[in-house]
Amino acid sequence: MDISSIFTHPESQIACRSQRETMTYGELYKRSENLAKELISREAKRVLVYGHKECMMLVAFIACLRAGVTYIPVSTGLPHDRLVDIANASGADMVLCSIGRGFSGSNKIPKENIKKLSQNPPEKPVELPETIDGGKLAYVIFTSGASGIPRGIEATRDNLNNFINWVDTTFTLSVTPARVLNMSMLSIDHSMVDVYYALTHGHTLIMTEQELKEDHGTLFRHFQTVNPHAIVTTPSVAEYCLERKNFNAELMPALEVIYLMGEALHRVTPKSLHERFPNITIINAYGPTEATCNVSSCVITPEMCDAPIPIGEMDKSATEIVVMDPKGDTVLEDENEGEIVLIGPSVTAGYTDGATGGFCEIGGKRAYRTGDIGVVRDGKLYWIARKDSQVKVGGYRLESSDVEINICRIDGVIACGVIVQYGHLVAYVTLDKEKQMTPGQIRMAARQYLPQYMIPGVVRILDSMPMNDKGKLDREQLAKL
Repeated sequence: MDISSIFTHPESQIACRSQRETMTYGELYKRSENLAKELISREAKRVLVYGHKECMMLVAFIACLRAGVTYIPVSTGLPHDRLVDIANASGADMVLCSIGRGFSGSNKIPKENIKKLSQNPPEKPVELPETIDGGKLAYVIFTSGASGIPRGIEATRDNLNNFINWVDTTFTLSVTPARVLNMSMLSIDHSMVDVYYALTHGHTLIMTEQELKEDHGTLFRHFQTVNPHAIVTTPSVAEYCLERKNFNAELMPALEVIYLMGEALHRVTPKSLHERFPNITIINAYGPTEATCNVSSCVITPEMCDAPIPIGEMDKSATEIVVMDPKGDTVLEDENEGEIVLIGPSVTAGYTDGATGGFCEIGGKRAYRTGDIGVVRDGKLYWIARKDSQVKVGGYRLESSDVEINICRIDGVIACGVIVQYGHLVAYVTLDKEKQMTPGQIRMAARQYLPQYMIPGVVRILDSMPMNDKGKLDREQLAKL
């Protein structure tokens, strides 16, 4: 199964649904073909796709894949400054907008509305390519960068096809078309599971707006109306839903699969889910953006919930997974803790800025050192901890230094140290004595520089930052405050 599987379904079936529109596969095929031809006629190479939870976003993604053009998804929910940073770093020669006309600060890049541009084919005949080199870039996803500037991760068509083929093996739904619920922004790699699984199988992708998730009542009414067969989300969202007793099989009687990814899964979560939904399949998946998306997964049964939860089965992975010693020159045997290293077809082409990061070569194959510490036991992979400042909160991967740098841009903030405590991002700051602010004012000011998911849930003000004997910020001391 690969990208071409998207074009094999009955045209009358519903491909996607948002709050504002519904689109059939027939319309998706036609609009993406028109747009792909338009992109070719304009000689586009890299395209920013700007929007939120609209069906037109999918039209643009598929059009770019059909045209052999690299797409770069960006969300309307990002702060203006971050959008400009991404536009500058992306190398894009066009902005496709699902709504409106884009954002200021990208004035040098031509902007077009997806709906308008995909309505009709270009005036001059254009042929779509019959074949496209698998080494060509399919998309670039921008994530948090240690320098405070977003960093793009470049994935090839081979990477994407390998992922599509693998995720197809991770779960099966009993009906077609099934309803697959999208919970993540379309600009992050988490959404690739629901988007590409749904579209390659002829299912209906149903998009969940961010505002629907702001209170249990609104979200649960959405669940009840949609009655999905599958939900792809993070453990944090699942835990949020479990706070209410009516999150159960009566709310969503059709639910067959809950696919969890993006952060550590604690055993109480799948245990509670099995109690509320006795007949569902719970999947725990793992993988960094640098390896396309997920590379491993494991079905979590009720019997597994009283022990550490695995992140994958070694014989069913999307790529080769090994656990290596700190020097990276020895593959460790089972039961030995080390760094999780990925080798082979899932490993992406690299970063837009050319940084090496964890990318390397092992045995003549492209590899990625994840920075995650793990261990293999009885054929299953277990995650233990991170070995650097990169963290995951609410399913989003981010660099602590990225948050710190941008909070320090707030007038009056002298220094900032960010850690994760009890699953929440906590910022410790020191202030200019002449410009005092409350924690709430700091969080409000941070909206100018950071997307919502990177704004610390807790801000604590200190007289001074704790330092270690090297004169660096002592994060261990921060955790004890």
